[in-house]
Amino acid sequence: MSLLRRTRTGELHLHFGLRGGQTALLRDRQKAPLMVVRPFALPCGTLMVFIVNPTGGVLGGDHSEVRVEVEAGARALVLTQSAARVQPSPDGAAATQDLVFRVAAGGRLEYYPERTLPFTGSRLHQTLRAELEPGAELGLSETLASGRVHSGERLRFAEYDSRVEVRQGGRRVYLDRQRLVPSPDTRAPGVWAGADYAASGVWVGAGEVNEWPAAPGVLATGRTAGGAAWLRGAAARGPVLDAALGTAREALRRQLFGAPPLRVRR
Repeated sequence: MSLLRRTRTGELHLHFGLRGGQTALLRDRQKAPLMVVRPFALPCGTLMVFIVNPTGGVLGGDHSEVRVEVEAGARALVLTQSAARVQPSPDGAAATQDLVFRVAAGGRLEYYPERTLPFTGSRLHQTLRAELEPGAELGLSETLASGRVHSGERLRFAEYDSRVEVRQGGRRVYLDRQRLVPSPDTRAPGVWAGADYAASGVWVGAGEVNEWPAAPGVLATGRTAGGAAWLRGAAARGPVLDAALGTAREALRRQLFGAPPLRVRR
């Protein structure tokens, strides 16, 4: 897709480091429609920022680029303020998003965006690449809805294409690729079936996982060949999946990072 066809191109570059023994947002570059509100320090020492898109949605043809760098010793938590509402464009162009994370040894980055909500006819292509030094920590999870379920839309988006890759010390430890192109066959049992909400995630840390969290029929976790902890889940109701995801996330954070629970107020 050429830049001329894109409706908007947003950029957000964040650089976290230590100042006076505490995590600080050292540099940030913001280009509308992407921006962040001021950082908030959590009691555990993590610095939290919310990514905001004041337009209220992602239009087909939009492009966004998010880059986050975390220095040694810093602890950063990146959230989004609201669900990503992906709307179609008149010519059927896809919205695109590229995220690049770099974390130094001893640093920690966590990225837990709100749910992606694809509207009827919308297309979304996104890539996320994380480069970790040995000894760096990473946590990320994403959730996807089958559409605007409460408005009677289910699996009516045109395409959802997502690729997530995590490398540590130059070695790939996690790769997840999802490409969904709904059709009448997509509604068959075994492909989404009765579920309208899906989740995936990965965590990389030095700790050992002795108790793998799981919610039968909703969520499962395990370890990749590269040593990362993965998560998969699906449920018919969003709150059910969110509750299971939150419980599993904290269990993995506690064991891999030795971190206390996140206490986030929205």
